[in-house]
Amino acid sequence: MNEKTTVSEYKIGHTTYVVKTTFNPAFRESLSDILKRLIVRESENFFGETRQESEKQAL
Repeated sequence: MNEKTTVSEYKIGHTTYVVKTTFNPAFRESLSDILKRLIVRESENFFGETRQESEKQAL
């Protein structure tokens, strides 16, 4: 397989994110699908599993 890997560093607020990206042309899931899944999972962990819990925390 012909894979290409890049490493990027992003600073958001007081948090630094180091992102390693590997491109594999044979992979079936797009980068946007992966990012969406990760963002949703982290949001659920941060705000709670249900919308009602996140609304309570936001108050």
